[in-house]
Amino acid sequence: MLRDERYKSQQFFDAILVAGCASLYHVVNTYLSRFMQSLSDFFTTAPGLQLRRWESAQMDSFLSKTTGDCALQLGAPYGAVLRNAPQPVKFLGLGAKERLSEPASLPNTLLDFSALPFREASFDLIVSVHAMERTDDATQFFSEVFRVLAPEGRLVLLGLNPWGPWWLRKKESFQRLGLFKPLTIAQIKKCVAPYALIDRGRFGVYCPSFSDDPHRLARWGWCEKAGDRWWPAMANGFMLSAVKKEEGFRLIGKLEKAGELLTKGWQQAPVATQCEEADDVSKAQV
Repeated sequence: MLRDERYKSQQFFDAILVAGCASLYHVVNTYLSRFMQSLSDFFTTAPGLQLRRWESAQMDSFLSKTTGDCALQLGAPYGAVLRNAPQPVKFLGLGAKERLSEPASLPNTLLDFSALPFREASFDLIVSVHAMERTDDATQFFSEVFRVLAPEGRLVLLGLNPWGPWWLRKKESFQRLGLFKPLTIAQIKKCVAPYALIDRGRFGVYCPSFSDDPHRLARWGWCEKAGDRWWPAMANGFMLSAVKKEEGFRLIGKLEKAGELLTKGWQQAPVATQCEEADDVSKAQV
């Protein structure tokens, strides 16, 4: 009888725990759905800040090694990421619902990501910060991006992985933000293939929890190292880099001015010939 009472009490406490977890899940889900009205709002939550820190770290280390004169950032849900880019001319293109929380140091304006108001081959570097997810036609988006990108220019994509736990579990929360359709890596490769070559990429942020509690997210810190090793394709975010290629003949290397390929006074320099070498050999034999 004592064993039955313990079993019933255990069932009772288990039922309370399940009910409490369900109610807590409902409260958190309701809070996030009401609070997240735009992508910028998502990046103020604990999961958004985690993804933001990872993307900012990737951009700070990678963009410092790029070259060129002009850089363009498409999308700024949490501000500019071009602070370490060495290009002297930088431009910030905002999405339809994006508003900068603080004054930006870069010139900025609202843009339609599928119809960029720039001339062909205007930029040496283009960074897309969750811009491709907010377009109706991904093919048109990449066509416009590579139109304004110069030959041998670089495109950097920051996106949300549709195979990650955040999108698989909280798809409805992201869809409430408006137009938001993340692309898989295979879809991106298919769109990029006619214009460029993807030369590097990185997955990151493997935490499966979407809780707004930073302490709960910190418990999943071990997933970062384990995810890179065992399940990289299941990350919540990714970074891809592609270099624009064009068919045709191009000069390789540094151009030299006319008349500087040969050293000065080369006309008076002695030149050995085969005949002279043969005469010296015959004389030695005699």
